[in-house]
Amino acid sequence: MRHSTQLAKRTLFVLVLGIFTLSASAAQAAFNPNKVISKADLEDYNTMSVTAIQNFLQKQGGILKNYQTKDVDGANRSAAEIIYNAAYRHQINPQYLLVRIQTESSLVTGSNANLIPWATGLGVCDSCSKSNPKVLKYKGFAKQVDGSADLMRNGYLAALYSGGSTVSGWKVGVPKTSSDGVTIIPQNNATAALYTYTPWVGYHGGNSSVGGNSLVFDLFKRFFPNRASLDIDYPNSSLLQDVHTGAVYKLEGGKLRPITSYTALLINYDTNRIIPVDSSVINRYEEGSVIAVPKFILVQDENGGIHLIDKRHKRRAITSRESFYNLGYNPEEVLPITNAELASIPEGAPITDADRYPIGGLVQNTTGAVMYYDQNNEVHEIWDRSIMETRFKGFVVHPESESFFANANSGDPIIFEDGTLVKIPYRDTIYVIDNGRKRAVPSTKMLNKLGGFESVVETTKPVLQLHETGRDFVKNSNKKKKSKKKKGKKKTKKKS
Repeated sequence: MRHSTQLAKRTLFVLVLGIFTLSASAAQAAFNPNKVISKADLEDYNTMSVTAIQNFLQKQGGILKNYQTKDVDGANRSAAEIIYNAAYRHQINPQYLLVRIQTESSLVTGSNANLIPWATGLGVCDSCSKSNPKVLKYKGFAKQVDGSADLMRNGYLAALYSGGSTVSGWKVGVPKTSSDGVTIIPQNNATAALYTYTPWVGYHGGNSSVGGNSLVFDLFKRFFPNRASLDIDYPNSSLLQDVHTGAVYKLEGGKLRPITSYTALLINYDTNRIIPVDSSVINRYEEGSVIAVPKFILVQDENGGIHLIDKRHKRRAITSRESFYNLGYNPEEVLPITNAELASIPEGAPITDADRYPIGGLVQNTTGAVMYYDQNNEVHEIWDRSIMETRFKGFVVHPESESFFANANSGDPIIFEDGTLVKIPYRDTIYVIDNGRKRAVPSTKMLNKLGGFESVVETTKPVLQLHETGRDFVKNSNKKKKSKKKKGKKKTKKKS
């Protein structure tokens, strides 16, 4: 048995940014002055690592990309390290801190060194003088960043989570007028905290000459356009692409496997189903083993050993000439590989003469029924052509004798592969298969992220019922956070 895929030559190389043209993401929701940002936008402190922050600063090109100074603990650190430490210490989203810095001083993209000591505008109200001793105590990049995060967490949010209002009277569900005369009813604590820090709506419906929270909203949209994807619980086998680096990963078993072989990506996967996500989504997952070569190919190491790359992208040593020819490949199809490249591929069980179908195969009994025979000597019924066309396209069907089936064990019927979009004809609900379970796709926007309507496979009700019902797509983001109540510092800053 062999898979239909053939490679004329060995072409293994690393994916780089620019190989794919990422389609523009769906238009963001319009500015809502009552809900400027989400809880996660302000409080999810795990969105970026130090490296991710540094890469972001490098990409934006401002003065902070190379800036170093003493942190609040007295150690000399980079701007990225200072931002990360403040975010982690006070459990505030580093994305918010980057947006706050840009809102108040433009230092993420700008180069005015005179603004560094007042990076987040902390302590500098509309009528304050920077020479005032009460203001000078906040001077310094590290003090500004750490103090801003501390104020949000232990001042404003602590007061809100305890059931009260912030120091300037902002509270969820309670109307209050902004500094530019707009009546605001905050819909979440994050928005109430933002208006306490900057009580201006700004140019989206407020004072047209002020940035205020309009600028905060727009900077989030500009800097982190795919941040809403953090709330999505992506199905197993999803292909995720980091919009900042271009790297593509396969989600498998809760880990992201980097696909470093362009050939493997093109041959083994549908590139139309690549989902662009923010780096913060990538950082959420543990990194798995690298996918460095296509599956279903034969490779020969420097010592002459031949290996099959199986459907899990694992290498399986072929132990004899008979085993090699039983696979149905030709010697010309064997591709050379260095020992170093081979060592980077996870090792699977060797293939011996006893392995009649070492990577599984389609077998047909005397009645004409086609079944799948796996590596555990089990045969599995295939209930519908939709399964055949999606899971076994290009596979050769092998007629087998009655004795073959008599000696094999009976397994469960074959279900759809993870990541497959399925529906029943004349029914509206579309499902995606994840870890063998069907998960209802909640919206057209989500459907498009998972491959679009053109990728949906129609199947029968009995086949769909083989799949248990899985969980919802949106994660529960109600994480427990530390909230130490602390006296807040009033801040009323216009656009810097």
